[in-house]
Amino acid sequence: MLQLSNLSLSFGGQDLFRNLNWYLRKGDRVGLVGPNGAGKTTLFRLITGQVEPDTGSIQRGREVTIGYLPQEGIEVVGRSLFAEVRAALPQLAEIQRELSVIHEELEQQPPEGEEHDELIARYGDLQHRFEELGGFRADAEVAKVLTGLGFHDAQFDQPTATFSGGWQMRIALAKLLLQQPDVLLLDEPTNHLDLESLLWLENYLRAYVGSIVIISHDREFLDRIVNRIVALHRQTLMEYTGNYSAFERQFEEALVAHQKAYIEQQEEIARVQRFIDTFRYNARKSSQVQSRVKQLEKIERLEPPQSLPKGVKFHFPAAPRGGRVVLELRNVKKQYDSLQVFADLNLILERGDRVALVGVNGAGKSTLSRILAGVEPPTSGERQLGHQVMLDYYAQQQADRLQSDSTVYEEIARGARFEVVPELRTLLGAFLFSGDAVNKKVAVLSGGEKSRLALAKMLLQPSNVLLLDEPTNHLDMRTKDVLREALLQYGGTFVLVSHDRYFLKGLVTKVLEMRAGQLVVYPGTFEEFLDWKEKEVRGLSPEFGVRSSESGVRGSKAQKPSPQPEMITSGVNATLAAIQDAKRGKQRYVQQKASRAEQHKREKRLAEIERQIAPLETRKTAIEAMMGDGSAFSDPQQARAIATEYESLKQTLEAQYRVWATVAEEMEA
Repeated sequence: MLQLSNLSLSFGGQDLFRNLNWYLRKGDRVGLVGPNGAGKTTLFRLITGQVEPDTGSIQRGREVTIGYLPQEGIEVVGRSLFAEVRAALPQLAEIQRELSVIHEELEQQPPEGEEHDELIARYGDLQHRFEELGGFRADAEVAKVLTGLGFHDAQFDQPTATFSGGWQMRIALAKLLLQQPDVLLLDEPTNHLDLESLLWLENYLRAYVGSIVIISHDREFLDRIVNRIVALHRQTLMEYTGNYSAFERQFEEALVAHQKAYIEQQEEIARVQRFIDTFRYNARKSSQVQSRVKQLEKIERLEPPQSLPKGVKFHFPAAPRGGRVVLELRNVKKQYDSLQVFADLNLILERGDRVALVGVNGAGKSTLSRILAGVEPPTSGERQLGHQVMLDYYAQQQADRLQSDSTVYEEIARGARFEVVPELRTLLGAFLFSGDAVNKKVAVLSGGEKSRLALAKMLLQPSNVLLLDEPTNHLDMRTKDVLREALLQYGGTFVLVSHDRYFLKGLVTKVLEMRAGQLVVYPGTFEEFLDWKEKEVRGLSPEFGVRSSESGVRGSKAQKPSPQPEMITSGVNATLAAIQDAKRGKQRYVQQKASRAEQHKREKRLAEIERQIAPLETRKTAIEAMMGDGSAFSDPQQARAIATEYESLKQTLEAQYRVWATVAEEMEA
């Protein structure tokens, strides 16, 4: 499908890629990973021809089509939403135009004669071709993709120019999916998707017939989609079998092994050098010294190992203990002109609540967050803070409050408590500011960098209530882990607006969903909510025990568990919503425990297979390198032995890959 051979590329005298080799097979599901700035997006642009390499070549299979979704920068205007997306099927549009022309000609000609017969034959051929290309299903497929990505029927005739940047990217993604290219390159495709659209996209990509390469900081998304990881490391690509979680284990093991080999080699070099230095002028040892000198010259020096990532731990500053009820909304309504976002909303947050606030884009999550934070007033109703509440709020707009003439370090140090000053550089490093980056002026930072700095600065302030609106945007996976670990240790109350599943799992104890101007309560874990939501997206009708209150005020009479999450227009009582039916909970616990045990067995089996595969792949690569430089064929007997070993390795690896795929499919199922 696609092969990169000896690619090299430099910017400003610095190597980005050096003798990079890689190939993509038909049907591959690949995650492209690496630190920010490693060149992942540039590699996509090389593949699509937007950037030319300094050296090397890119071979594409005959008639292979490539589709590319960039992170940002796409804007379409001039047509309605439906017409713009349907235009992604140019063959169908061309056939329809020709059919229309022939139809008009047939109406103007007598119904007989050679020319009439030719037009009829051509019309029939075009109709047959139109049917082969799925033309009669095209409108339904366009509607299906648009709906799956979060657009409503009422928006289909809306001009594309009226959609914001995030929705513009969804339009681009819809067109790409309908085109069905042989190779799909997706650069952070989940950035602008809410949870429902994300789950739909996962199901769509699982059934996709072409090859897919994905750049993403969404660990859960990669784990569910890819079966290979390609990591940009030291200006080249290293390949790993399995999903992202498997890659993390293998990568760390490889780093440890490289460190050990490097240390052993350095010790050997030092030992040999000591012998040379000691006996350099000893005539009786001259031959041995010369032998050692030649030995040193022949050693192929290993590169210094990359240091193992250090676990950065951060703890929120201590804050006073607040009252039992920390925040309350009573009969809150929010309306912008004629648009009503929600009405009659009542909400009680109690000390220690850990809440995920979810919902489709545009449902009102950020609006509710701003009202909770007190930065935007409700149209009507009342917001009441509890006793001794110290509230902190993070949104993307918080970056606007940074002082542009300060450096990164000066900005985070301003107002920081004396005892945390020694940790400031460590914290900045965790948020991707290291080295000279801490001396950059805030004015020259990108939007993502400003958002990261604003979040890091907020975390240094003592608070007992946190409201975080999409805090993981612009964070890499390790930085997300730092923030997640800090929140796990946090002793206060927090509300998180996020669709990052890995981040939320095991972190929140309650899920609130904004849905059609109402709140829906999902007691229990985020994993249970996600299971319900996935079944809903697939069109099933799962049960989910929910208790709700009639008024959202503590102490009101609880209703019986509903088989579906209940829409609550009058509010949510945070305490009663957490009560679950004991019998159902026990049954679910037993089922989950058995499922976890079985899954653990499969994970151990998968890890064992990966350990068996690793040395086989290493040996196969070594043999391919020998074959590549021709040295293996200088001796016919050696060449036959190597060829036999190579074929045996390939067969063994294929068998192992099949076993791995079977176990992986069982785990996914």
